[in-house]
Amino acid sequence: MKCILSAVLIVLVSVTVCSATQQADKPIRFGLQVAQQQTTVQELKAVWQEAEALGFDTLWTNDHLLPSFGPPDKVNLEAWTLLAAMAGVTSRVRIGTMVSSNTFRHPSVLAKMATTVDHLSQGRLILGVGFGWFEREHAAFGVPFPKIRERSQRLDEALQLITALWSADPTASFSGTYYSLVDAPFEPKPVQQPHPPILIGGIGEKRTLPLVARYASMWNIPMLSPDRIREKSRVLERLCQDIQRDCTEIERSILTPVYIRTDPAEVHTLLERIAELRNIPVEQARKTVLAGTPEEIRHQIQTYIDVGVTHFIINLRRPGLYDRDGVRIFAKEIMPGFKEQ
Repeated sequence: MKCILSAVLIVLVSVTVCSATQQADKPIRFGLQVAQQQTTVQELKAVWQEAEALGFDTLWTNDHLLPSFGPPDKVNLEAWTLLAAMAGVTSRVRIGTMVSSNTFRHPSVLAKMATTVDHLSQGRLILGVGFGWFEREHAAFGVPFPKIRERSQRLDEALQLITALWSADPTASFSGTYYSLVDAPFEPKPVQQPHPPILIGGIGEKRTLPLVARYASMWNIPMLSPDRIREKSRVLERLCQDIQRDCTEIERSILTPVYIRTDPAEVHTLLERIAELRNIPVEQARKTVLAGTPEEIRHQIQTYIDVGVTHFIINLRRPGLYDRDGVRIFAKEIMPGFKEQ
């Protein structure tokens, strides 16, 4: 009996280690999320074009009707119309939403929008989706905001509906609790076949990760420490095993600010600000953001790679997280060493 238990333990450990190793063997990618608040269309275009020239692999909008942070009455631009503009002023970088709120658009409309942007970008779209979380903006604009259980069920149905439309031959039908299709034709199909990659953001073990296991080719993780990411990855691996899916097909990404500073006191001050905003200890904040000298940040990135993260998305946002000089240093001094591995 002892031998059997030991063998089982070895197998379980091997699965986890193998998964992280296989993820780390994938190319390391870098992205930039430019939050479209307290900015202008002209400035956004300049940032997107510079990010592509600097070698970033992906570019992202967020999807909010109000600024997600800071004064609610400041400028905030819409995500999907900006994606269409991004397609026209870039040529290589992949573009997407981080993440599109399923509460804002009927999934049939979203499928059409996503397909259109895939054509405008010549096959560079990533469809990032989520439940929606910012209740204040829903109340402000009269958008229904159901309880989390219903929002997760709606997203599940939305993903079924969108993928059904993308593969309609010649039409698609779907009957769900919240959405339906009746012999719906869908042309043109996306440029990317069988369809654009789907990214799902979040870490909830009961509702989000099961959807990641079933539908996503990319998983985005908010600011978590490497140890916590390892724990969440184990949950995702078990969910994938339950449906007989190879979990290594799913790319792990994180969304994080970057603070490149040579003065430790300045780094500590920045971390204190983050800790206060998130209501967490400073040491916890230190483990969840990229902050320090270029060498320290290289080490931090490697600790994430060691737990299977292969896509690092830097958050650029006003107020407080808008450091284009830091992004330039990151691109020139840090990214090349990992992309050449």
